[in-house]
Amino acid sequence: MRVNRVFRGKSACSVWCLAAAGLLVTGSVAAQESADIAAARSFAVEGLKLADGGRCDQAIDKLQRAEKLHHSAIVLGKLGECLVNQGRIVEGSEALRKMLREPPPANPSPALLKAYERAQTALDTAKPQIANVVITVRAPNGVEPAVTIDGQPVPAAVLGGDRPTDPGEHVIEASAPGYLKASSKFNIGPGRKQSIELVLERDPSAPVAPPPGTSEANGTGTPGEAASNPEATPYASNARPEGVTLGTEGAPNRTAAYVSWVLGGVALGVGAGFGYIALKDKNDLDDKCSSNVCPRSEQDSLDSAKRAGTISTIAIGVGAAGVVLGTVLFFTASPSSTPAADSATAAKRRRFAQADTLRARAGLGVGQVKLAVDF
Repeated sequence: MRVNRVFRGKSACSVWCLAAAGLLVTGSVAAQESADIAAARSFAVEGLKLADGGRCDQAIDKLQRAEKLHHSAIVLGKLGECLVNQGRIVEGSEALRKMLREPPPANPSPALLKAYERAQTALDTAKPQIANVVITVRAPNGVEPAVTIDGQPVPAAVLGGDRPTDPGEHVIEASAPGYLKASSKFNIGPGRKQSIELVLERDPSAPVAPPPGTSEANGTGTPGEAASNPEATPYASNARPEGVTLGTEGAPNRTAAYVSWVLGGVALGVGAGFGYIALKDKNDLDDKCSSNVCPRSEQDSLDSAKRAGTISTIAIGVGAAGVVLGTVLFFTASPSSTPAADSATAAKRRRFAQADTLRARAGLGVGQVKLAVDF
């Protein structure tokens, strides 16, 4: 019996303790609500005074704070009137509509009735001033652009349809990863409707993402890919063999080929010039020499013709070798690469370094020129 009494005493204490705690919590909540209402009343009184004094630019902040702390139809109506007065017609009209949708109490005060009348008049005046803009963004399939108007985001559901907008000057921007930002600045009048179209163009400096599922996208290659392509070395981004530097190949470097062609062309020109002199001297000697035997008086002319022929032969040989060498260099030029080339490029350079056995052979006789090239 004594145990039961003790137990019942503890149960009664627990109930009273819980009840006391509930009262404390309720009292705390009530105190907080009272403080919020008192603060809202202070903001509302100050805001209404500013609005009635024609200073809506200063009253809007006070009225918005009062409405957030505690709703009042009179405060909401005055806030809507001030927003419309400051050119924020769309926002102000919505505030007035929200107020007018609330049914007045059973016994409204004269001040409340007057506030309803003022709100209806302000809304009727504001509605015809609301403009509409139709925003269209042209972008590739699968690209979801982010659109803003005056820095405020525009939901995708609004695109292509009428968007109520305040009259005046506005800036619309559209952007997407990998694309250049598109923007349009426009000025729309009260009650007007205007269409704005933006086109997203790809940013040429943006990196192109590899297709999903490829070795580039995953950072590693597959065993089958490495077996079928010995040149492929699938390095992970953080697992690269020591001493190996990956390079990016560019356009082939054909400078040596162009230089060789120019030098060969110059040599051919020189050879052609001396060849013309040799042939001219040879034609002159044909009239004075018989059976390839010339008199001693024409010895100087014969020597001059031979010298011209020799120079022509050598120059033509060098020129032909330069042209052939330039052609070989043109078709075997190695691609330019950053810091280091791969093994295939290095092997190609070694093969070309060994191709230095290009030789020109020339022969000269009276009335004939012979040229041969070995490589």
